[in-house]
Amino acid sequence: MSNSSRVMKNTLSLYVRMIILTIVSLFTVRVNLSSLGAADYGLYNVVAGFVSMFSFLSGTLTVASQRFFAIGIGRNDWKEVSKYFSINLFLYIGLCGIVILFAESAGLWFINNKMIIDPDRLSAAVIVYQFSILNFVIGLVVSPFLALLIADENLGIYSIISIVEAGLKLLVAYLLYITTGDRLIIYGLLLLIASLLINGFYVIYGLIRYKQLKIKFVKDKPAYQEVFAFLNWNMIGAVANVCKAQGINIVINLFFGTVINAARGIAFQINSVVSSFSLNFMKAIDPQITKSYAAGDKNKFFEITCIASKISFFLLFIIAMPLITNMKFVIELWLKEVPEYTIIFAKLALIDALIMSVTDPISTAAQAIGRLKWYQIVVGGIFLLNLPCAYLLLKIVENPLIPFFVGIVISLIMLLVKIVFFKVLGQVSIKKYIIKVLLPVVLIASVVCAFDYIVLNCADSFLKLVVNVLIEVCFCGGLIVFIGLSKTERKILFSCVPFIKKVTR
Repeated sequence: MSNSSRVMKNTLSLYVRMIILTIVSLFTVRVNLSSLGAADYGLYNVVAGFVSMFSFLSGTLTVASQRFFAIGIGRNDWKEVSKYFSINLFLYIGLCGIVILFAESAGLWFINNKMIIDPDRLSAAVIVYQFSILNFVIGLVVSPFLALLIADENLGIYSIISIVEAGLKLLVAYLLYITTGDRLIIYGLLLLIASLLINGFYVIYGLIRYKQLKIKFVKDKPAYQEVFAFLNWNMIGAVANVCKAQGINIVINLFFGTVINAARGIAFQINSVVSSFSLNFMKAIDPQITKSYAAGDKNKFFEITCIASKISFFLLFIIAMPLITNMKFVIELWLKEVPEYTIIFAKLALIDALIMSVTDPISTAAQAIGRLKWYQIVVGGIFLLNLPCAYLLLKIVENPLIPFFVGIVISLIMLLVKIVFFKVLGQVSIKKYIIKVLLPVVLIASVVCAFDYIVLNCADSFLKLVVNVLIEVCFCGGLIVFIGLSKTERKILFSCVPFIKKVTR
């Protein structure tokens, strides 16, 4: 199987997986919001989100792990893979101690003294906070096993485990619905148990599947220095991601309270589900970008990055646009209780995600090249502006939409800056990137937005919703296939779908 076909087949299988997960996620949010109420749902999001601020550590290490694993696997050197796996695993375990120490001191103080929480719910919030810490630590330790699966492009088992995880989420939602007592605490406990089961399976499968993997203490000082050197500059981007995702959530809590946190939590649940269609494509193609660079194939490296940039956007766009057009009806149909600002939050979050998706593959390309110092200083530095800019503007104008507008503007700036760095680091042509990627993306987006504005309007019934979605998906999909994709890309797509392949012969 060619590399391009393998990427497309992995992407299509992940697409099916995400359809299942989308249905489950949207249903469980509805049930959980109804069971907990807007205040407790928002409280869980902000407390669990505070713990997630430590994810810049795991996020940075995971990126490093995938890079080193992919290079070792590409060379079929399992001795090297084992060495870097062991180094990363022991680093993760060490970081667990740091996270627990900080979370149980400064973090606990902040929860008790600074966050806007109803005094009657403070004790429940603290218990959920403890569950969230345990959940995070478990995920941190298991991350190298997941990184190995992705680096090896072993996405079949990843999809299966994810579907099992979706089943557990349904079970959690059902148990929460029928239970009595403090549902916020029960919710946190049930999610912790589900996390233990899923992460335990990743470890067991990884140890059984990769017999060549030998975990042992490594005394290779230069190898540790190499990993740390790679991590140092990545840390800027990782911190910036967390500040935008979770830092903004805390800022919103400080200004507006837990109900607005609930609205943002719902919006980003939608964003997370929809963005997964694009992000899972990147899981399929990230190793190919890294391996092509490691093999010294500059042309293939550029072509894969360009294809990834387009398809990453298109996969997200074809799902996001029908939602943006019909967001009001979809959310009101979906939720029994719709917190204020939820609809506009969801629209703005998806627009921001669409902008970011175009150049996400360039970040992977930069990781593969490894010359991260100035890339992370400039790109990560711009990304870090989300939190201070949002906070300062909220001090002037207390409008919860401010952080979303700030995020969109900064994402547009980052898009341009990343393209410049792609030229500098990869020694590629900006003109070629614009022609291959930006022109098709801007053209398709402009035509579809104009079509929506002129022809479609927000659905006011379920039948109108179905008609709107079918029209928009067919129109958008047709434009993408016959205008957005090149002849070569269409050939790859058709070769991966038996029915289309048969029809087009």
